[in-house]
Amino acid sequence: MTHKPIDWTPDLTLPTSKPTVQHFIADVGGDRLEIDTAPWDEADLTVNGQPVAHIAAAPSAGDAFRALETIAEDFEAGKDARLGQAIEDDEVRERLGLTRI
Repeated sequence: MTHKPIDWTPDLTLPTSKPTVQHFIADVGGDRLEIDTAPWDEADLTVNGQPVAHIAAAPSAGDAFRALETIAEDFEAGKDARLGQAIEDDEVRERLGLTRI
């Protein structure tokens, strides 16, 4: 977990009624994080435009958001831990935005 919670900003250009997709943005440590939640309790997390996590069926859109928020916090907290770590899987390395050395 990060020392400071991520400050998510809702996209106020979208309608804010319950049956619409909600979009949240945060800029953390040089990364642009985005969470989209759908009224059918599905959600996606992207980091710098790359998909990182997907929730297919949560009890509610709020639960889906909170689950992805935790994943985002863990992702940001683990960035420093991944420095110098060898990642052999090309697909994983690409999703993390890392290059092969």
